[in-house]
Amino acid sequence: MPRKSGETPSYRVTSAGVNPTEDRAHRMKMYFIAMTLRLACVLSLFWVTGWWLVFPIVGAIVLPWFAVMVGNAVAYGGEETVAAPDPLELSPGDTAEPETPHEPEAASELLIVDVDPVRRSSTPPPSAHQASEEETA
Repeated sequence: MPRKSGETPSYRVTSAGVNPTEDRAHRMKMYFIAMTLRLACVLSLFWVTGWWLVFPIVGAIVLPWFAVMVGNAVAYGGEETVAAPDPLELSPGDTAEPETPHEPEAASELLIVDVDPVRRSSTPPPSAHQASEEETA
């Protein structure tokens, strides 16, 4: 989606989808609210009388199902495809290496590293603090 010729394309961050942590927190909050309402329905069964008793009974039966359905409804955010850049491809003209006159040949250099290996199982060498105490004593 270049704006002007020569500019790099821009991609929308909003097409990336829903943050799983925020989605989980929202689902947990909705589950908690539904189960709190269910608890209120069950407790209200002790003082509600008459035909009003139907509402707390229906709430106590339906709210657990609703809470589980809301708690398991993961928001995928897949309504929109993720905007991703096209993969780069090499054309036959791109395989030639650029000329760099200032760079020496890699084959003419030889690098030798001569370091004693450090074994993890061996005892650690004395630290600089211990060595300075031994010299002063």
